[in-house]
Amino acid sequence: MPDSGTTYDSPSSTTEWTPLRLHLIDSSTPWSDVVLEERSFRISSPPIPIGKFYLPNRSYRSRLRRYNRLMCLMVVVTFVALWLWLGGRPAPQQQRKIEKPYVANIEGLQFIRANNPHIRQFVGRWTSTSDGTRREGTFPGVYFDFTLNGTRTVLLSLHNADISDQIPVVVKSPIKSPNMAFLPSTNTSSAEPISLLVRVDDEEYIVLPNATSIVTVRKGNLDVRTHHTIRVIAPMVRDNVIETLQVNGLYIDQGGQLLPYDTTPSRLQEETATRELTTQSIPKMLEVVTDLPGSTTGRDKRRSIGTTRGILGGVMGWEYLLGEMFGTDHVTIGMDGMCLIQDCIGGRGSPAGLADVFFQSGPLGTEQYAHPWLFQEYVPDVMVINIGNSDWDSFQTHRDEYNKTTWDLTLDFEDTYVALVKAIRALAYPQYSATTAVDASRYIYSPTSAAGGLPIFVMRPFRGQLEQATHSVVERLRGEGDRSVFWLDTSGWLNTDVNLGGKAEEQDFFLDGESETKQWRLTERGNQRVAILLHLHVCRYLARDAEKCAFLPPEVYQGKTLNPDMERLDELMEDERERRLKRLFWD
Repeated sequence: MPDSGTTYDSPSSTTEWTPLRLHLIDSSTPWSDVVLEERSFRISSPPIPIGKFYLPNRSYRSRLRRYNRLMCLMVVVTFVALWLWLGGRPAPQQQRKIEKPYVANIEGLQFIRANNPHIRQFVGRWTSTSDGTRREGTFPGVYFDFTLNGTRTVLLSLHNADISDQIPVVVKSPIKSPNMAFLPSTNTSSAEPISLLVRVDDEEYIVLPNATSIVTVRKGNLDVRTHHTIRVIAPMVRDNVIETLQVNGLYIDQGGQLLPYDTTPSRLQEETATRELTTQSIPKMLEVVTDLPGSTTGRDKRRSIGTTRGILGGVMGWEYLLGEMFGTDHVTIGMDGMCLIQDCIGGRGSPAGLADVFFQSGPLGTEQYAHPWLFQEYVPDVMVINIGNSDWDSFQTHRDEYNKTTWDLTLDFEDTYVALVKAIRALAYPQYSATTAVDASRYIYSPTSAAGGLPIFVMRPFRGQLEQATHSVVERLRGEGDRSVFWLDTSGWLNTDVNLGGKAEEQDFFLDGESETKQWRLTERGNQRVAILLHLHVCRYLARDAEKCAFLPPEVYQGKTLNPDMERLDELMEDERERRLKRLFWD
């Protein structure tokens, strides 16, 4: 076959001999030009006809023989060179083994299981397998910390695996009775790959996208003479995807060791000398419940730089920043787009509501959702609730489908909110007593023990949706004697104007999604402003030295600046007009 870009005139197509023509393609690569030029020989005399066939003359055949001998010599030389070069390389199977770094890395390393007592408590909602050897975290933002020394290498061992090319295995839970749902998970299947963030000491975060099996945190470059504190975070910021972090354990050098978390020199310096060692090992806890987690800030396309930006959004949310500002533990039950009420039209996870998910071990759609959460695992020092964004969007978008007025939908939201706070008081974190608390040391030096109840802050949604309903929730609860629930007026905190062509760093919100389903998200600046303003309100519950917190008068939380009856008058009049119109045309 002739080479591409070369045209031949067939000698048998005409009685007259036509010279062979070669044309080089201008766009061919340099090495193609060289090859074609080597083959661009010319025929000096016409061939001698023999019957219907044409044969070259003797001069041409001599040149062709020399050309063939030269080509054969080149083939032989090339073959010998390849044989000598391959002779010093390993066999194909040995080469594939070398390409698997984790096989070589774990040789000579010691394995530490996830249930090792020196791995500090997994922060967030984690479940354990029935044999106790694996921990699984499902809510966005779960993390765990550990401190070690004497090792240069740190590897994570995950049960997550790439199962896209495998036959899915459905593992049915043998637990059928609701009374038995608290038992450990018996699921042995592997979750999909998960993206992680890792921070070593005070260095920048390491982004580990699509992590599975053995994940390298540090490979031979840690200082064995000092202590190192490592945090592993699962942001779980993929859109419309439910992720699970499955931790088997760690791999470190044989001479390395895990240390109790509170014995690192940096932490000892942060604690005051008057504190007891027991309180030193129990950091304070913040719990946030929201349907608008700030971790979605990584979806802002105006600042997008690829996958890394989206994953880093998991540590840029206001709920994460708020806990980090105090150096406390923080747990987020953040279900983006999920309504508080049940049977929410257009809401994520409907017919279940956020109130249902709060009492489970994992989000809807996970195996952990079938297991009620054991609230003795941790007790927060303060709780912040920011919900209503998704409910209001559903009420406005699907108002006709509900066949209810906005007033009626608002009352449903308010009643569900009150029921949630009462359930938290009665079932999740009841008033502390020596007979009900599993970990009494949690309440040492805690304002919660003195106040007799967990402080709960009910926030006005950031854009003012359902403002009156959230205020009425607090008024009803305080009227029934709950003096540890407070209403936070967030009006004026953020600028709700969105300029689609403006700079992201100059705005507090951005719109995410298609034209008809755009969702409001907080930008990085918006998240930072929320965290700073919330810092003032929760300071006396989370700060190590509460006396340094700014004083805020009680009127801030009693809502005296808002008259809910007057604020709801316009809404009530609008719904009354709607009732009259329905009565006129339908009755």
